[in-house]
Amino acid sequence: MATAIAALKKGTGPFAVDTERAQGIRYSGRAYLIQIKREGSGIFLIDPPPLSDMMPQLAEVLAEDEWILHAADQDLPSLTGEGLQAPSLWDTEVAALLLGDERVSLQAVISNDQDIQLAKEHSNSDWSARPLAPALLSYAALDVELLIEERKIQMERLEEIGRMEWMVQECNHLLTAPPKKINPEPWRKIASSQRIRDPRGLSILRELWWERDEIAKARDVGPEKVLPARALGALAASMPKSVEEVRSSSAVRSRSRQVLIERWWEAIERGWESKDLPGRHAATKDGLPDVRNWKNQNPEAARRWDIVRPTVLARAEEIGIRQEVLLKPAIQRDLAWTGWNTVDQMVEVLYRSGARPWQIEEVAIRLPRSGEDE
Repeated sequence: MATAIAALKKGTGPFAVDTERAQGIRYSGRAYLIQIKREGSGIFLIDPPPLSDMMPQLAEVLAEDEWILHAADQDLPSLTGEGLQAPSLWDTEVAALLLGDERVSLQAVISNDQDIQLAKEHSNSDWSARPLAPALLSYAALDVELLIEERKIQMERLEEIGRMEWMVQECNHLLTAPPKKINPEPWRKIASSQRIRDPRGLSILRELWWERDEIAKARDVGPEKVLPARALGALAASMPKSVEEVRSSSAVRSRSRQVLIERWWEAIERGWESKDLPGRHAATKDGLPDVRNWKNQNPEAARRWDIVRPTVLARAEEIGIRQEVLLKPAIQRDLAWTGWNTVDQMVEVLYRSGARPWQIEEVAIRLPRSGEDE
């Protein structure tokens, strides 16, 4: 590690950074490998768990210049967890979105701009295992090998179409945005796939979900390793009324799952006894009613939605980017629901909802000065 830190300090320019986690295998979202490249330094693969005492020295070096990542929102939390903070950022995925590229995975971006094909066959490997096979180490190194050159290419492309300021604002937002809100009802996805609509069945599913989560956390394994989502949903949908019914369920017939029968039954009992029954439908993430119900619940908001949505879609098509890149649907909904009487009010609503200055400039001028205007 000391050699890597010294070499990185002697290098120049931004740092290409990536992480490998063991998602689905471990419960923890920590980085089990950190890849770093800098001009004049080479590539270093760092094993964080046994080197935590040296992370402050690495953090000091990495604070010297910009970081280049792809899909930074996926990696920044685990890097922050290791005590590493980016002073500034270049996200190659964000750049590709602002450029209007059709495909924005790392493989697609590198292929499009550099005509180099990157493999992705090891992305779901167990990066927490030690030792890591040479093929995995080579794969990990390639994730940062081409990022510095990619940044140069994207900078030129963005400059040509006058969108560098957009990029600066988006990357600053990534660094300063609060952590993503935790979904309070993560079990809803299973409810949908298994078509569980009965409130009591949803209550049982909820308790089974959190029981599985507790077991997975204690073992530091992915929840799917404890009980696959399909089996969890099937067990909840059958709404067992006794431990014997649980034991005979096809969802938990395997020997490894039978060990946890008592835990599953305790969760199911809580589901049966709970007085706090879930609603049939999940609330939207922004707390607003489903747009499809606005005409009955808030006709004025529905009318404004019919103005905001087409305006954003039309402008996004004109400038060749996805509508959610121009303005997130949640912000569009908030603007339509809240309404505005002046341009200043509109700008305030957009800003408060998280829109960046460039997005406000692109959208506000194309909307009526008042939300009451047609």
